[in-house]
Amino acid sequence: MTNRTTSFQFMARWRTRTGPLRDQGRAAWQRRTRRERRLLGLGALLVLVMVLWMVGLRPALRTIEQAHEQLPLLQARTAQLDAIILDVQTLGSRRQGVLSIPETQAAMQAGLRELGLSTLSTLSEQAQPAPDAARWHVSFDNAPSAALMAWLAGLPAIAQVRIHRLDLARSNVDGRDRPGQMTGFVVLALPATQAK
Repeated sequence: MTNRTTSFQFMARWRTRTGPLRDQGRAAWQRRTRRERRLLGLGALLVLVMVLWMVGLRPALRTIEQAHEQLPLLQARTAQLDAIILDVQTLGSRRQGVLSIPETQAAMQAGLRELGLSTLSTLSEQAQPAPDAARWHVSFDNAPSAALMAWLAGLPAIAQVRIHRLDLARSNVDGRDRPGQMTGFVVLALPATQAK
């Protein structure tokens, strides 16, 4: 028996079983008034729209919503990964020797940029206390405290600077504290024995 014969037999059995149901459906449809048919058609359309919503659109919108929720987490992980890459690059520089003053400043600026603090901070070199030492003043304005603390914690790995002075406080805008944001400054120093 071929597949074609089998499919014909299946279709014939299907028609035989569903024939009475189709006839009953047609008869029921014919008994309905024009208004009832219109309402049944609208109801069927509404059910079709709901099925399309449940099967097609709702899962897609949920996926987009989840992507928006995960985006900040992924950005934070990217910043951490960038900081690790910078640390690895700095460790490679350490193996070659101690960073010079311009290299130290560039490494600090790169760290600020990697953590998204470059637009919220100003890094400037101060007058040097000794000819072979260096000092920098870094001011922050409404900087995210988590990123700022991550930058400070990563400084020893990036460059051999020490915190000489620190004055940071919760940001205050229009008389209201801004949780999670800090304003102030940090003075960093490169000891004379390490500055070159």
